[in-house]
Amino acid sequence: MSVPTVALNEATPAGGDYVRGGDDRITEYKLQVREIMEVDHNFPSSGQSATAGIHKQMTLTEAADIGTGAAGLPILGAQTVGTKPELTYTDEDDDDVQITADGNLNAAALGGVYAVDNLAAVAAILEHVYPVGSIYTSIVSTNPGTLLGIGTWVAFGAGKVLVGLNSGDGDFDTAEETGGAKTVDLAHTHSVPRDGWGNTGTSVAGRLITQGGAAQLALIDNTSGSGGSATQSVVQPYIVVYMWKRTV
Repeated sequence: MSVPTVALNEATPAGGDYVRGGDDRITEYKLQVREIMEVDHNFPSSGQSATAGIHKQMTLTEAADIGTGAAGLPILGAQTVGTKPELTYTDEDDDDVQITADGNLNAAALGGVYAVDNLAAVAAILEHVYPVGSIYTSIVSTNPGTLLGIGTWVAFGAGKVLVGLNSGDGDFDTAEETGGAKTVDLAHTHSVPRDGWGNTGTSVAGRLITQGGAAQLALIDNTSGSGGSATQSVVQPYIVVYMWKRTV
């Protein structure tokens, strides 16, 4: 935040100052007020705005102890907790309620309906949403037991994708059944007879065939060979997430 342009000097104008300098002091005071109020309020220099005077934010100065409220006058401030200011409410009996903690709402300190009734209701709902056996996916590594506040969760499906159960397919007919591989062996051999007759005999007799009523010697040498890489990747396009299974 910037420092106001002109200091707010309560000693001016002095009683002996000339009246003709009053216009300068009035202008100076308007500037002081606007720059000070503008820290937390919408305060245009023209003063002409439908939102003039409305809060933009509420900036609180950190204090080791924000004090004690009075009857009808509780205090909301930034009280030091550990090494940083936390939003704190103090009543007339100096009862402090720490509203924030490390960048989050301090639910543990917010007694009454929020902490007891509402959180219990949320937990009950989550029990229905994530019953035992549920799968939870996230790009956050925090265990769902911590995030959701229910159940015991274990890491699940490391290096695998999920597929829907199909009772008519033996590969996919049981929950948590696994299979498949990242690579497949495509090495193979093949044999193609050059004469087209399919005769694979190696003796002369075996090479004699009858065609047009006469015995002829056929060229029946085979074309043989092998081909294909020993391993080929069959990994589909993927995106990695954390997966957890609720066990209890």
